[in-house]
Amino acid sequence: MNANKTRILPVIIMISFILLLSGMHRPILASPPGPTEKSKVLKIVIDPGHGGKAPGAVGPNGEKEKDITLAVSKEIARRLSEKGFEVLLTRDTDVYLPLEERTAFANRNKADLFVSVHVNANEKDSLQGVETYFLNLTTDAASMKVAKRENAMTSESLGSLQLIIKDLMLNAKINESSRFASSIQNSIVSSLEKSGHERKDHGVRQAPFYVLLGAQMPSVLVEIGFITNAAECRLLHEEAYQNSIIDGIVRGISTYAAHSTFAYNSRESE
Repeated sequence: MNANKTRILPVIIMISFILLLSGMHRPILASPPGPTEKSKVLKIVIDPGHGGKAPGAVGPNGEKEKDITLAVSKEIARRLSEKGFEVLLTRDTDVYLPLEERTAFANRNKADLFVSVHVNANEKDSLQGVETYFLNLTTDAASMKVAKRENAMTSESLGSLQLIIKDLMLNAKINESSRFASSIQNSIVSSLEKSGHERKDHGVRQAPFYVLLGAQMPSVLVEIGFITNAAECRLLHEEAYQNSIIDGIVRGISTYAAHSTFAYNSRESE
């Protein structure tokens, strides 16, 4: 018995040593720290998609994406302002604004967060639901199709945009934007479920959206529903449904802001 113990002991020591070494290399996942006075999110830019000569997607009866995004964005801005954030809209009327001007506006105003609000479309009129995007490279065909439609007002091809994004990836806030997108998407889905408007959760996706290119802060694009689905298009025009979407977006932004240590990187110099 003692001989067996003598043979087994070195084996146990060796296994323990291997486990210790593997544990030393395992990443430790820490909870995100709370906000500080220095890094607290203060300023948010809300971007109502399209506008003016760019109607965006069109519904079964001529409903225009630009009208829905403006109404929803103005209410998001109002509610965030009530929570104490400084909120700026890229447009507050039906005017055309080039895609590159939208993030440029956010950069000039040293915003901490940028949210572009859009309405989805698809040739399959049965598709419905919500999804949230952040800027990144992708090979997903569905995401590329959405990006191609939303990028329609720029002369840049998707191929060249992919190359531009690849060059900018070192400076992009990709990880923060991904977290930000998840916070908003999860909050919208939860809000819709609570209000009895359960819709398809298409999740968080990544694609080369021109409107997000060059943003110097965490930035996302939210597709709040499919205007090409007749039933969802009607819902998008109903106050109760809009309120559920708006509540979700506002809560998602507030949750991210409360747990984010990121703020505009030039704030210290002000």
